Amino acid sequence: MTGPAGRRHVPPVYPALVSKPIRRGQDDVVSPQQLRLLYAIGRLDRGIQRELEQGLRPLGLSPTQYATLTILRARSGLSNAQLARRAYVTPQAMSQVLASLIAADLISRTPSGENQRVLETRLTPKGHEVTAQCDLIADEIEDRMLEGVPAADRQTLLAAVRACVQRINAGLPGT
Repeated sequence: MTGPAGRRHVPPVYPALVSKPIRRGQDDVVSPQQLRLLYAIGRLDRGIQRELEQGLRPLGLSPTQYATLTILRARSGLSNAQLARRAYVTPQAMSQVLASLIAADLISRTPSGENQRVLETRLTPKGHEVTAQCDLIADEIEDRMLEGVPAADRQTLLAAVRACVQRINAGLPGT
């Protein structure tokens, strides 16, 4: 199906899950149908960050550190600049993240074979173990977030989110 300007129309996936009105002010009630998707996704992002912060705290990690570990697990040998771009932080902030992960013996850095001034970063065996522990925390958050959503619909949702990320050039592994 196509909508305005030849764009593909995507029907709502979970209208029943957003049935309560949202109150903005004392007398200003917004129905779920009026809620902007961008706002809902932003709220979801902030909620996920909060949940990750709470879940990772006992491990002494932040969501950015966990993201860095998962990036390195998927693609070992990246430089500071490459990691910073993938984790959406500045190179200076990534330097601090990497220093903390080195101090915790979760990553190691060695000079690149191509350019000795570039340090390639890899997970240590301990880093692989801790990343797996973090994955369990992330799995629990995802399971709570998607409770009641059938597996097939979860795959549809993931495909739609991946397509959105790709269309705005926000990068995502496998896109």
